[in-house]
Amino acid sequence: MKNNQMKNIFVSFLFGMVSIGVSAQQPSEYTPLKAAGMSPLQIARLVADNVVNSTKFKFEYVMQPSYMDAEAIVFDESLACDRPTVAYALSTMFSEAEQTAMIETGHSCGVKVWINDRLVYSQPENPDFSVKFDEKTYLLPEKFEVRLQKGENKILIKAVSSGTKVKQQVLLQSRNMGRYAETGKKITCSLEKYAPKVQFANWLLLGPFDNPGNSLDTAFDPERAIVFHQMYQSGGKTFTWDIPHIHINTANPDDGFSVYAWNYAVGTFVWGLQRLSRATGESKYADYAARWCEYTLKTVPIAEYQTKELHAFRSMNWSVSNHPMVDYTTAPGMPFLSRLIDEKEFPLRKEYAEFTEKIIDYIANEQFRLPDGTIARSYTVSPSVWADDMFMGIPYMVYAAQYTSDPNLRKRLFTEAANQIVLFNKHLFKPDAGLYQHACYPDVPQKIPFWSRGNGWAVWATTEVLLHTPKNDKNYKAVMEIYRKHIDGLVKAQDAGGYWHNILDMPETVRESSGAAMFTMALARGINNGWLDRKKYLPILEKSWTALLTFVSDDGYLHGVKGGTNFSPNLEDYARTSIIKNDMHGLLSLLFVCLEMEQVFKTKK
Repeated sequence: MKNNQMKNIFVSFLFGMVSIGVSAQQPSEYTPLKAAGMSPLQIARLVADNVVNSTKFKFEYVMQPSYMDAEAIVFDESLACDRPTVAYALSTMFSEAEQTAMIETGHSCGVKVWINDRLVYSQPENPDFSVKFDEKTYLLPEKFEVRLQKGENKILIKAVSSGTKVKQQVLLQSRNMGRYAETGKKITCSLEKYAPKVQFANWLLLGPFDNPGNSLDTAFDPERAIVFHQMYQSGGKTFTWDIPHIHINTANPDDGFSVYAWNYAVGTFVWGLQRLSRATGESKYADYAARWCEYTLKTVPIAEYQTKELHAFRSMNWSVSNHPMVDYTTAPGMPFLSRLIDEKEFPLRKEYAEFTEKIIDYIANEQFRLPDGTIARSYTVSPSVWADDMFMGIPYMVYAAQYTSDPNLRKRLFTEAANQIVLFNKHLFKPDAGLYQHACYPDVPQKIPFWSRGNGWAVWATTEVLLHTPKNDKNYKAVMEIYRKHIDGLVKAQDAGGYWHNILDMPETVRESSGAAMFTMALARGINNGWLDRKKYLPILEKSWTALLTFVSDDGYLHGVKGGTNFSPNLEDYARTSIIKNDMHGLLSLLFVCLEMEQVFKTKK
């Protein structure tokens, strides 16, 4: 890039003229792949080997970090609550704004909560309480409303134990805790005021005081006045304020790829390695996929223990612990299902099948849906529909239909997969643009951007239905029409250089590689399977393939992948996510597009 061009971009940025993305020029910090003479499969090998050769599948111990999306205080891990007792937990709840907050809670012990010295919640013990997961955090049975001032808010919790063997725990969460907080309204708990030099803890604990009457109304000093650096006596023991017991967690080492995680991007990348192994005849990719699946099975017990018992939310493979969301269930389970279909006999087939049957039951019977049947998310302000979930759930349906021996379930899954394409199209596709908006609240009209990768998930899922659903399905023709209209919208959004931008109808936003790889794959599949006119679309495909390869560097890294984002009507929310090198969202789509392009080139020859 010439100096004058760079100067103009820099000046424009300083004065707010470039507000929703950087220049569409290609990054200059890497050397694009010298693709001459390299086949698509050679490119796929180059990129896949970078991951396969660096993964060791090993563990390490780390300190359990503070909770991100919820607060959990387990009193009897730190205090002897084996008799009727009272204990206290103290922290500061910081609020970015003055607000009225709804706090959800669940507890086995009796609880009183004061915020800024005002009693806001009081309930007796609930020995039947147990940890259950919602889509993003916990599913908690109680709630209370509180007015928070901006800045510091003192929170004091009183926990009354009857001395039973039930774990004495209190969980708190709010929509504005953690990563999904409303902008400018985030709530966090911290010891910054009371113990700023203490790490790995958000709470101070005091107790246990004997409470023979097992009463919530028994008063001890903390209810009257907080006194630090003072010793207390009760039950023949002397104690003072302390922090909760701190655990270590088993974790995956950071290898730069995050290849150990149980999530949709990693799981479907491993699925891509299985496909690559079949296409090349090289067993090392299938062997890697088998190791990943076995590693996942091996980590299920410890992941569930750390998540459910230690409340190590978002620790190693936390999402394998029965979180009701397609991101955490169906999509990462693709390599298990794929191997069961492809191989009739292999070690651990029984374990694969048991693991897979649970996921199939989830997508068939448990996944949250709108009244019209659309797969949706319930953790948002009101139920929401995301283009992402087309890819997260629909391909699994068509593969599960091929796997199951139950003819009724097979027909049901094929039928619903095609019907889901129609339903998502109804909610998210904008015919004038020929594109999908990222997501929507069906009951709240909003203009949401045409996010590149969101459109990639949508068109990918559509092609999986066309590939596998019987052509006599009642929705097959409708799905084909949806695919072709979407392809034409994507072609219209492609720039003169063959690139696509992060917001598809806004060329001033940055060129992005993961969505481009998905679009290129969808074009190639259309040509390979006769869904698109070869003469018309092959030049478009060749241009997009040439552009895509400029994101691949000589060292086998993929560049230009935008980080994930929540859906938003605000374009800035899509612009502020960083560009990530070798992110799994791009790697998985690059594997699949290389497989399709190999077939395109073979047919062309």
